[in-house]
Amino acid sequence: MKPGLRSLARPRHQRGVVLFVALIAMLLLSLAGIALMRSVDTSVGVVGNLGFRQASIAPVNAAIEQAIQDVFKATPPVTSTADDFAHNYYSQLQPGESKAGVPALLQGDYNAMVTAYSGTMSAMPWADTVSGTELRWVVERMCNAPAVSDAEIIGHCDILPPKVPSAGTDNKCVVKPCLTLPPIPVFRITVRADILNTNTVSFAQAFVK
Repeated sequence: MKPGLRSLARPRHQRGVVLFVALIAMLLLSLAGIALMRSVDTSVGVVGNLGFRQASIAPVNAAIEQAIQDVFKATPPVTSTADDFAHNYYSQLQPGESKAGVPALLQGDYNAMVTAYSGTMSAMPWADTVSGTELRWVVERMCNAPAVSDAEIIGHCDILPPKVPSAGTDNKCVVKPCLTLPPIPVFRITVRADILNTNTVSFAQAFVK
């Protein structure tokens, strides 16, 4: 066989190798493109969730203030030793809370939560028309058992010591019997904010006395 014919046969064998390498390169480029798209989608989702969270801060603060108004400044005031479903109030901690301290009544997906909440609490949820946020809250006295007397509150509730003025001699007892201040229980307000049509949920808690 002539040398010229041999040189013409080699490119025919190399065409299949070039095609194979090109297919591998296309596969690698496709995988890189898919990874880039997923990364962009994740980044957009994170940014969107942060934006929704920022949008819910003001309504959540307003809900906490409304809960304080309803429970502690209502006329007549709410009896702290009894449940009051009209004001979303429990006189003790409820079973089934999550590891983050969210009451069972505010857990779960939107539909299940709405069913459980409306079946227990008679108060309507508060809606923020600006951000499109629905807010529901539960107020609990930080007690592990029903407590009425001061001794029961001290034994079963998280309490704060009464604040006594430290200046002068006003806090010294001269005439018996001395005035004793009652224990002050701590209350927990848990707010759930649902931004409708986004499947975004935020929780916030505040402790008051």
